[in-house]
Amino acid sequence: MPRRSSDPPPPVLDEPGSNLLLDLFVLDQRIGALLKTALLREGVAPAHYAVYGQVHRGADTPGRLAERLSLSPGTLTGYLNLLERRGHLRRTRSESDGRSVTLTLTPAGEAKRTACEAIVADVVRRLDRSVGGAAARDELRAALGRIAHGLDDVSATWHR
Repeated sequence: MPRRSSDPPPPVLDEPGSNLLLDLFVLDQRIGALLKTALLREGVAPAHYAVYGQVHRGADTPGRLAERLSLSPGTLTGYLNLLERRGHLRRTRSESDGRSVTLTLTPAGEAKRTACEAIVADVVRRLDRSVGGAAARDELRAALGRIAHGLDDVSATWHR
């Protein structure tokens, strides 16, 4: 029987043994697939789009960028190398110490970011509508914030 729009949605995985962590994993996979499909026409992977966006928003060193995106240095280096090969990213060595690097998008990188941002904005608008509008979206984001805080707490217990 199809679900009526007034019925509450079922859990992400409605089966024995399901739990919040598994639900989040499944949602992460769905989000990745949606963004991969949406960004395909620009030839940009979701993780690369995140790098374009965060460099644009001021994550101007690899360390800041890795922290914002929760990426390992090795993974981030691969992404930066790719964007640099495409002519979308410039790494500039610090004149003061010669070790640190500043990241900036090139004009071609800014153009690619802008094109991708329009696609993602459309996905976000559709998702906001689908979950019930701005108020519902804000409630969900607050719940996700609580989950992120909980994950940080649990993660800290594993790193002692």
